[in-house]
Amino acid sequence: MKTHTYPLPQEYLYIYNTVREFASSYEALLLKLDRAGHEDVVKDIREVLRSSSRIRLLSLPIPRDLGGSGYFTLGSTVALEALAFHDAGLATTVGAVWLGLLPIVIAGMLGRGDVGERWLKPFAEADARGEPQVWAFAITEPTAGSDYERIEPGVPGSVFLTYARREGGYWVISGRKIFISNGPIADYITVFALTDKQKGVASMACFVVPRSAEGFRVVSIIDKMGHRSSPTGELAFEGVRVPEDHVICPPGLGWDFVQLSLAYSRAPVGGIALGIAKRAFREALSYAGSRIQGGRRIMEHQIVREKLANMYIMISAAESLVYSVASRLESEFPPPMGDSSAAKVFASDVAVHVALEAIQIMGGYGYTRDLVAEKLLRDAKLTQIYEGTNEINRLAISDIIINEV
Repeated sequence: MKTHTYPLPQEYLYIYNTVREFASSYEALLLKLDRAGHEDVVKDIREVLRSSSRIRLLSLPIPRDLGGSGYFTLGSTVALEALAFHDAGLATTVGAVWLGLLPIVIAGMLGRGDVGERWLKPFAEADARGEPQVWAFAITEPTAGSDYERIEPGVPGSVFLTYARREGGYWVISGRKIFISNGPIADYITVFALTDKQKGVASMACFVVPRSAEGFRVVSIIDKMGHRSSPTGELAFEGVRVPEDHVICPPGLGWDFVQLSLAYSRAPVGGIALGIAKRAFREALSYAGSRIQGGRRIMEHQIVREKLANMYIMISAAESLVYSVASRLESEFPPPMGDSSAAKVFASDVAVHVALEAIQIMGGYGYTRDLVAEKLLRDAKLTQIYEGTNEINRLAISDIIINEV
């Protein structure tokens, strides 16, 4: 079968095949990590990331003039689909690196070339040396996630939001971030913090915090249902001091940078969901072709044929939406937030549905841990939750629709 129904250019199919080959060589290890203790994955997943330097995977979306490959949203989406076909956790870890770098890429788009020179060029150089940096993106807090924008000054809980204050030539950051992908292994974290408690989100700024900064610590590694090869953590910033050149965007622009980052990242998350769905479909198809019941393969039974056809239709539709939006993200500014959200929502819903149908086709075997189908369902579920829950994404889409009336 063809890997794609959407007409991807040949160079992007080359990226897909190259990344698939890389990920497949680590699939046994990644399946082992899925069943390992959540605190045991840290060393092994860093080793996988280090080995990815041989194909310069992490530098894929970095601009060419800064040492990267220059493939932005479309290339990233293709790569994430390829990774997720073998392990969604690895796709999330790689995607989280790119998400952590996105505010810096966006700063460059807005004329801050110095920010790219300061951070992206060394990142690409480290990847070329085989010593890739791990980055993370930190916005979510114990009292504020997708609803950050709606928390008003004076509302109970708002006093706990991460806050940064000037002190001489430094910024001092205090607070906590939770559910941070790559948090336990990140070398650098792009941290969003308020700078004026009275102004709230209107005062938000973005900072780079190195792991080595005094006052930074990993509070815990979170034990998750799926994406278990991707370490997720709670982070504490206890009077962390960073110099002025660690400011990615000044106070007042932070929330705009969050929205731009999410607009660029949601369609690629749809790519992760797409990879999961395609793997679930392949597993179901393989099982249906080999399982004999009633004297014939179960794929010859009408109800199974119907399920397989519906899975194929939904995956094809999701693929077209995800890749058409990912292509537009490279040519339109500001990026189409509503359509990026739509791609993420639809593809993640498809991934969950297809994974469930794969288990149903496999029957009792599909429900066991001997087959990969149950893992695919666990992995699919997270794509409906992170990068803004699907409910929040639908609200964002409805806001855009209503405002255009």
